[in-house]
Amino acid sequence: MNIEVKEDGRLHLSGAIATVLDVPLRGQAEGFSLAFSDGTLVRGTCLEGTLACRFALANAGTGHAKITRDGVSDRLELEGDYDWITLACGAETLEPLPDPDGPDVLQLTLDIAVSEEA
Repeated sequence: MNIEVKEDGRLHLSGAIATVLDVPLRGQAEGFSLAFSDGTLVRGTCLEGTLACRFALANAGTGHAKITRDGVSDRLELEGDYDWITLACGAETLEPLPDPDGPDVLQLTLDIAVSEEA
């Protein structure tokens, strides 16, 4: 599967999964994270004033991830089987925290607000 940045903050996925993910304005301003079912975590940063984006591998999963430069922007190439992909926006989306129940295990904290009604 390949992920390329296209116009208007959109990520074009091609290969085994073919779709377009819209990166909301918050993700374009603060950055975003992509999490894959194999454990791969990728941080994306949009370059201000351009349609370009840079990717950084935050955690390698069981598949193979390769980041290459495609013109001004980066391209993410993934080899492996994926059941799901998720996109989260905001500066704190990839904050690995120690798991209190296991040694050398990290939990992924996503920047998601939960509100409860009385």
